[in-house]
Amino acid sequence: MDNKEPQVEPEDSKKNDKKKKLLLLLLLLLLLLGGIYIGLNWNNWFGDRPTVNIDANAQNQRNKKKQKSSATEIPGFETMTMKANTTEQSVNLYNPKGNKVYFRLSIYLPNGKKVWQSEMIKPGKAIYKLKLNRALAAGTYENCTLRYDCYAMSKQLVQLNGSQMNFTLKVVE
Repeated sequence: MDNKEPQVEPEDSKKNDKKKKLLLLLLLLLLLLGGIYIGLNWNNWFGDRPTVNIDANAQNQRNKKKQKSSATEIPGFETMTMKANTTEQSVNLYNPKGNKVYFRLSIYLPNGKKVWQSEMIKPGKAIYKLKLNRALAAGTYENCTLRYDCYAMSKQLVQLNGSQMNFTLKVVE
């Protein structure tokens, strides 16, 4: 018969096992917290973000003073003059510096046909040159519409209230 005495683990071995278990527990806790953090921020990092197409033609406004106002300023025009028989036009359409929204501008003829639309225009930017969808014949076009679509400047591209104004378009030779 074998006479085996029960083995008693040394004190150091017990301490090492406790340290290993504690480190494993801390590692699991760290992984759990990291997973929660990633899960909470996933949409902010990789979620669907709208692509804001800023109008490449928009330039800094010339000679426009910033006015202090909490409301969105929408510039109006009684008349606008363009050249006949060409799509390339010189204009002065802008988003005032004090606004806190993007503008997307559109010009409509009296019959409701859209002849131009911008991309998003940041506050303090202006369109001085544009290209119409089609050339216009010389003449006076009463009751054209300049439409302002306003969008929040936030992570989500949210359309806000807009405005539209009637104006007279004078197309000259």
